[in-house]
Parts: sequence; structure tokens; C-alpha cells
Amino acid sequence: MTRPTVAEVVAWHPEALNALAAEWDDAAGLLQAHADAVEGAVRPGGWTGVAAQAAHDALSPVVAELRQLSRALVVAAAEARDAALTVGHARDQVLVVLAQAKQAGCAVADDGTVGPPTASSLMTACSGGSPAVAGAILTGRLQAALDGLGDADRAAAQAIDAAFDVGPSSAPVRPAGVVGPGVSDWPTLSQDRIAAQIGAMSPDERERLVEQRPREVGNTDGVPWQMRLAANRINIATAILDERRTLDRPVEDKLRAAISPTLSPADAERLWATLHADPALRAAAIAVHDRDARRRIAYYETLLADVPDPVDRERRVPRQILAFDPARSSLIELSGDLGRARALGVLVPGLNTTFDGSADDVATARRFVAGSGGDVAMITYLGGPFPTGVLAAGLADAADARYALDMAPRLVAFSEDVERQAGNRPVTYIGHSYGGSIVGTAERFGLTADRVIFVEAAGAGVGVQSPADWHDRNPTVIRFSMTAPGDLISAVQGIPFGPHGADPDEMPGVVPLSAGRRLTGGPMIGPSTHSDVLTEPSDAWRNILAVITGDRAHIRVG
Repeated sequence: MTRPTVAEVVAWHPEALNALAAEWDDAAGLLQAHADAVEGAVRPGGWTGVAAQAAHDALSPVVAELRQLSRALVVAAAEARDAALTVGHARDQVLVVLAQAKQAGCAVADDGTVGPPTASSLMTACSGGSPAVAGAILTGRLQAALDGLGDADRAAAQAIDAAFDVGPSSAPVRPAGVVGPGVSDWPTLSQDRIAAQIGAMSPDERERLVEQRPREVGNTDGVPWQMRLAANRINIATAILDERRTLDRPVEDKLRAAISPTLSPADAERLWATLHADPALRAAAIAVHDRDARRRIAYYETLLADVPDPVDRERRVPRQILAFDPARSSLIELSGDLGRARALGVLVPGLNTTFDGSADDVATARRFVAGSGGDVAMITYLGGPFPTGVLAAGLADAADARYALDMAPRLVAFSEDVERQAGNRPVTYIGHSYGGSIVGTAERFGLTADRVIFVEAAGAGVGVQSPADWHDRNPTVIRFSMTAPGDLISAVQGIPFGPHGADPDEMPGVVPLSAGRRLTGGPMIGPSTHSDVLTEPSDAWRNILAVITGDRAHIRVG
């Protein structure tokens, strides 16, 4: 639209977009239920033969399009919620200038032209100068705010339109002129061959491949990252719809689930009658049934939502999800603008990192992007489940080398993809806590890195006792290590026959980094340093950033 008028702005209620988003989410659930019902009606089993196959063939495209529209509604709902924020904020800027003009006693035209203020309020409006100058200044501010609102409205409309821009289903895509393996064969192919296959596709074929095979496209190394980002928005929408099946179950089924199978028949019958007679108890039982699904939906919606740009907090940008697979606890996210970044960091976190609880790690990555002024892009890498537990239980689980052995080969494969996408940008892998063992184990298996930092690391890697056990594919890799004084992890680093290998702080050739001082000026010491070195804007944090950027002048050794 063109610049909105003042009257239109006053009448707008951007928060109504949140209600619209909720309606679209509900509609998505209903469409999914219809798709499930249609698919179930022709599913092989009770009905076979030529007629059954014909019905299946005729209805399969209908089911596919219903599911496609369901996903589109979920993504559009996310865009609508984003629009409520961005358009609402831009409208607020207009209202602020209108309030200033009103306070100054100015007449305001519908096109944003502001008349001169009264003499008594001139200083409030303009801090000196003539009334005409004050009116001109307010006119400029108001019309700029109106233009900003118009831009926000147009961007929101384009994003919502794009969410609904889905094409009809078509035959499975194969690269033009290529005969041989397809997507189902990707697990057996090299990344270079996968990249070559996709490189032979037309833009339309790539778009259809993303729509038809989003799980594979979004989670396969060798696929261009822009395709992975697009595919994972579909994967996240699908995960939301999967959880909606729980919410959309019939109430009777939810109440039946509240009755423990261990109850006697008489007790079960009494509870069943009570659940139907007591509205409060029935509502509580339904809430318990839905609780986990609602929590996961809320989390997945944050992955679809825009977030403040780490470098320009006034600007909102889409999240960049490079892998999303709840069944494998795999979640990889890029923060920052890889196109403008001069260096790339990959953060592998540690104990108690979970698929739906990694927000702190993403926040850490964004702080490095912000601290570099955008010169750094960061990836948070969750390539599978991490050890978890409170206190002794957590320490016991962290002593299990299985997590590192399972995840390290995936990290090795991902590092090959990172090298391809990063181009000439240096890549630093930061292994924090248990993540240090994962990174060190990956180096043993052939990680490709320019720099590696072991931060408060559990060890140098499973089976790593000397630098000769590392086999990084980059022969010029530089390794660093940081363990702040008083971090309790020092008690398990390098213990004889320990599960995570030698102490990286003691490994020959590894550069020791100083933890330095805290933001307050005191020394970076004590148990809290285990996380503080990454989260507090301290000497330690700046030292890690200097390694990532390659700023040798500001790297402080211990």
C-alpha cells in the first residue's frame, strides 16, 4: 500500500493479527484431520483390489494438497504473529509523533502534514526556532513514521502471501538430464555427489523438491543451505501439526487417558463418572493431557518466528534452522549473516543441552555475532541427544562416552558441509564442557576445522591421549584451550582411564587461553565460571571472540 493516512493508523488494531493466527492454526488442524480421514479411508488393509488402488491413486493428490495447505496455514500464522509485532511497533512510532504534535497544539492533516505549534508549546516541539520550522520538523517525523508503517505493512503482507504461495503436487523430482540415484539414495552418496545432483536442477525443480521431500532436504549435508532453511520451515510446521493431533483428540479419549490402567474396574468407573460430573476436574484432566503438546507447539512456534537481528535490534529477521529432526534430537541453527561475515564459529554445548531447551546456547551464539558487529556468524550444533541430569545423576550421565561417540561422526560430516558453505571464511569449533569431548572425538575421526577451542572441556576426546590421536583434515588447524581457575570440571579432566581422553589444557601444541577478569573487574574464578566464560562479557568471552575472528593482537594466553 501507499503511505497510510493518519485516520487509518488511528483505526488500525495490529493485535487482531494474533487472533487471526489462532484461527489459521485451528483451521490447519481441521484440514489435517480431514486429510487423515481421507487417507484412512483408502489405506491398504480392509479394501483391496483394482478399485481400491484406483481410489488410492485418485485421492492421494487430494491428501497431499490438504497437508500442503495445512502446513501453509501454520507458517502463515507465524507470519501473522510476526506482523502483529512489527506493524504494531511501527504504528506506535506514528502515535508517539501524533502525541507530540497534539501536545504542541499543532493541527495535523490526514496526509501527515503538521501545522505550526502555538507559541506557548514551541519549545516542547522544536527546542527553539520559528513555529513554521517546528511544524516542518514534526511533519518530517510524522511522515517518516507513516512511511515506516507502510513498509512494515507491505513486508508483512508479502510474507503472508509467500506462506500461501504453494503449488500443486507433481511427480517426484529428479535432476534434469541425470539418470541414477534419487533422494532415497542420499544416505549412501557423498556430499559432493548430492550437491552435483541439486546443481543440475532448475529453480522450479529445487522448489518442488523442498516441498515434496522436506525432511531429507532439511537434514542432509551437501544440500545448499538456503534449501535446508526453506525445508526446515516445512518440517517445523509439520511438527506443530503432529502435536495438534494430540490437542484435537476427542474429549472422551482425553478423559479415558486420565484413567490409570492400574486402577481396579470399580475405581476406574467411579473416576470416569467423576470426570464427567465435575467440570473443574474434567478441565484439569484435559489440561494435563494437552500440556506437553502445547509446550512443544509453543517452542516450535518460536523457531518459525522472526527474532531481533543480533547487530540491529530494531530489525527482525527469520531464524535460520539448518537441521530439525525431533526424533533424532537434531537441531542446528545459524545466527548472523553468513553473506557479510568474515568468520564462522560452531558452538557445541554440553551437559543438560536438550532439543527444546537450547535457547541459552542460541543466545550465546547471538552475543558473539553482536559483539563482532556482524563480522562473525555462529552455528549452534545439536547433532543428537546430550547427557542430562541434576547433580550426581548428571555427572554420572556425563561420564558416558556414548554421546560423544554417537555425535562425533555426524559433526565430522557436517564440518565438510560447513567448509563448502563457508568458502574462504575461517571456521572455529568451540566445544564447551561435554561438547569439548564431542569436538575432540570428531577431530579424531577427521573433523575439518581452521581453529578449535576446548572451553571448560570434559576432555580432549574419547580415545585421545596425545595430539597424534587427532586427525583433523586441515593440517594447519590451531587448537586452544581455556579452563578457568576453580571450575569443578578440572577434577575430571585427564583422569587416568577417564572416558573423555586427556586434559586438553595439558596437551602439547594446544594454546592456553587466559580467563582473565570478570565484567566487575574481579578474577574469573570459581564454579560458576564453567558457563560464565561464554555468557558474561568478560576477558574470557573477548578472548574466545578474538580466536573466532582471528584477531591475534587481542588473544591473551594463560
